Amino acid sequence: MKRNLLSVLILALVLVNVGLTVVMMISVTGTNKKTAALIDSISMVLNLEIEKKQEEEPVPIADLDVYAIPEEMTILLKPDANGGAHYAMVSVSIVMNSKDEDYATYQPMISQRESLIKSEIMEAFGSYTKEEVESDNSIVANDIKQRLQDLFGSKFITDISFQKLVTQ
Repeated sequence: MKRNLLSVLILALVLVNVGLTVVMMISVTGTNKKTAALIDSISMVLNLEIEKKQEEEPVPIADLDVYAIPEEMTILLKPDANGGAHYAMVSVSIVMNSKDEDYATYQPMISQRESLIKSEIMEAFGSYTKEEVESDNSIVANDIKQRLQDLFGSKFITDISFQKLVTQ
């Protein structure tokens, strides 16, 4: 009699275990479907951003004009986590598309508006720490390019390059 009772108890526990496993699998499957849908939507957005970046055709080197700002600039960077002050010494060049429709209008203004351009460069550098500038200075270059495009209201500026960039 005790053997039968133990067998019935074991059978009942096995059935409960199977039932709980089924419930767990159903709940995990629903969550898994939602996660897969989220990953699909994120990858779709990333593909759209990649396609937008690829739409910008590179400008042939023959169509590029470079204006080098004559003086080297010393710029105060954003304080680091410890509050330490750091500086960047930089020589900046502005790369322009000479075939852009706004080039003829704005290119002569570059030297006349040099103080405004320097101000934008200083503001851009001032929003980054020494570590951020040293790790990837293309972020700063893209920020400066965007600020100058906004300043002139045109996309004739295609790139910003640094001939000399020293941080301390």
